[in-house]
Amino acid sequence: MHSLLKDSHLSKKDKSLLLVGLFAARREEQAMLHFTEVAIDAGNTVNEIAELISAAIISRGIPTWLSGIEAISKAIEITGKAEYTIEPQKVSAFSTQEDCVSYYQSEFEQLPKWIQYLVDYAPDTLLKYSNLRTTSLRDGVVSRYLKELLLYAINLCDQYPKGIDIHKTNAIQLGATDAVLEDIKTTCIYAVGIQAIFND
Repeated sequence: MHSLLKDSHLSKKDKSLLLVGLFAARREEQAMLHFTEVAIDAGNTVNEIAELISAAIISRGIPTWLSGIEAISKAIEITGKAEYTIEPQKVSAFSTQEDCVSYYQSEFEQLPKWIQYLVDYAPDTLLKYSNLRTTSLRDGVVSRYLKELLLYAINLCDQYPKGIDIHKTNAIQLGATDAVLEDIKTTCIYAVGIQAIFND
């Protein structure tokens, strides 16, 4: 099975990092810690592991982070350095519902029902979630491209069609080819077995 981690359309570095994030989101900590070692060996840094895991919070909530801190701790233990001195990138904050709606209209062909219902029933949550989303998905030490691939993988493994569609579309817009998406599906076999290739 380790042959799946060889460089292909995605590098071993990227695949191993994605697997750390995927298992953090699934709260499968033993597998997450195994792939943390693989990811560090493949050239990933503590900062890359932390940032990718934090991106999954928008999809699977704070439990992802609570599991993920174990991967971060493991990465620090392996490398002997914490690396948390990077300058945070400034992201424009949303201050009104209109700003949020305009953002989602630029992200999607039409405003999704889940956003419209936040506008209608939970406008304060809309503001807070939208700011978290744009902060989490920005290009940083990990690209938005790789973050979208992680979210695509998470939804593939969970067999959630709406999430698959959103993040597959975003990844394609950022340059993902059919071959890269196939790499993601094949990599998901590590998490859920052969069913990963039938979910899309």
